[in-house]
Amino acid sequence: MDEFVEKGNLFLLYSGLLKENQKKVYAYHIMEDMSFSEIGIEMNITRQAAQYLYSKADEQLRFMEENLQLGKKWLHIRALAEKIAEQSEDEEIRKLAGEIMHGI
Repeated sequence: MDEFVEKGNLFLLYSGLLKENQKKVYAYHIMEDMSFSEIGIEMNITRQAAQYLYSKADEQLRFMEENLQLGKKWLHIRALAEKIAEQSEDEEIRKLAGEIMHGI
C-alpha cells in the first residue's frame, strides 16, 4: 500500500488518540500536503517543532496499529466484502456487502 494512503488511513483510525496540536500538524502534512515550514507559519511554531510533533504523532499512530491492528482488520473485512459482492447472485447480499465496503 502506498505510504501516503497508509498514513491517511492510520490517521482516520487513531487520530482521536493524539493531542490536538499533533492532530493538526499530522492533518496539515498528510491531508493538506503542507510543508513543515508552512505548518509552522500556520500554527505559529517553528519548522522544527512542526516536524517534531509530526514524528511523535506518526510514532504513536504506528504503535497503535502494531498493537490493535484495526487497519489490518479493516482491510481484511473490506476484501471479504468485495469478494462476497462479486460472487453473490443475491441482490440483497450484494447491497449489504457494498454497505460494508463503503461504511467502514
